[in-house]
Amino acid sequence: MNKKLILLACLAFAFNTVNLVADAPRLEDGKTRDILNNMQGKQAPELALREWMNSKPLDLKTLKGKIVVLDFWATWCGPCLRAVPHTNDMMKKYAKDGVVIIGVCNKRGAEKMAATVKEHDIQYAVAVDDGTNAAYHVKSYPDYYVIDRKGILRWADVANSDVEKAVEILLKEQPDKKKK
Repeated sequence: MNKKLILLACLAFAFNTVNLVADAPRLEDGKTRDILNNMQGKQAPELALREWMNSKPLDLKTLKGKIVVLDFWATWCGPCLRAVPHTNDMMKKYAKDGVVIIGVCNKRGAEKMAATVKEHDIQYAVAVDDGTNAAYHVKSYPDYYVIDRKGILRWADVANSDVEKAVEILLKEQPDKKKK
């Protein structure tokens, strides 16, 4: 009897583990994947940003309790600019659920950030990188990193097509209830 219960428990655990992995967003592959994998599941590095637009300066300490999507982009990056309408839509769709999107603009071309924000109607918070790219080991654009409500970097370099899936997964998780 005990062997059957143990076997059932193992099968249930294996089934649930497979489902968790199957539900995870797809991650980009690249030279830094091992480094990124080691960062995931740990406290997200602090943000080092300047010249904020569309928001007052934000930091991860004050954003605890919210889901944060970091959108690493550049003014000269065609795919980044083509993604703006969808990112604007995500911001509008999930803002009421406590999702914050921060566009981290690459230093190269940052002098054009204000004009680019206006020209492409970027509506979410954006700021110029001042060390965040290095802290997160960003090597390509656009790159999306998703931080959970506890400030943990859950997924680094999420495939562009799976960013919304990552947000949806985290929204299904119950936020911690603060003890009084």
